[in-house]
Amino acid sequence: MSLSGDVCLPHNMKWFLVILLVTLLGVTFVSGLDEPWCRCGLFVSSRYSEIMVYEMPEIPIVSCTEHDICRGMCRNELCEYTDDLNLWAMVGNETVGQYVCTGLYGNYYYFIHNRYVHAYYELCGGPWEYADLTSQQMLCCNRGEHEHCISK
Repeated sequence: MSLSGDVCLPHNMKWFLVILLVTLLGVTFVSGLDEPWCRCGLFVSSRYSEIMVYEMPEIPIVSCTEHDICRGMCRNELCEYTDDLNLWAMVGNETVGQYVCTGLYGNYYYFIHNRYVHAYYELCGGPWEYADLTSQQMLCCNRGEHEHCISK
């Protein structure tokens, strides 16, 4: 203790506390700048990975604790856009399945046979979580072309 009653800290400990304080203030400031967001996507499972084949535009939300709201909004948008994840529903001039097969082909997945498409959501940069929505039919793609699955 010093004569004034203050606690004396070693010189390197003072610098450590200053750096710690600045770091905490910086992290707090930067995290305060981020707007909460919700992302929705369609994925196909392969033997070794999950492949994102479509991503919807971000959905604005109020807080990063709104898992149920994010999941619900994702399900609603994907159901509306894909006719309840019907791979043979038309979106514009192509089927939902054709959009998926085109996305897979663009990522060097040339053949997909008897796979379901699953909906996932991501909240504020967290992990992708299953949105309780799976395609009505299995997906089969042959060199980027959506085809009916005729064998097991």
